Amino acid sequence: MESKLSEALLNPVWASHKIGDEYAMEGRKGLWKIAYYPIFEDGKSKEEYAEARALVEAVKPLVIAGVVGIDFVEVPMRYLSRV
Repeated sequence: MESKLSEALLNPVWASHKIGDEYAMEGRKGLWKIAYYPIFEDGKSKEEYAEARALVEAVKPLVIAGVVGIDFVEVPMRYLSRV
């Protein structure tokens, strides 16, 4: 696993993105920030993804029926645009 992580971090996309950076996401409202990266394989099947992915969280807390929560989404980096 460590060698896969090292290899994934060599992808040049990670040189320009950092945890906490804010983005707009295609097809979604609001601002999002990177919470965790890189995600390079499916956690259940262990199948490697063909492109760079990150876990992002909504900058503005999610409120449903008066309950405040955090909205996390795993997305390919191509859907994110730096704000």
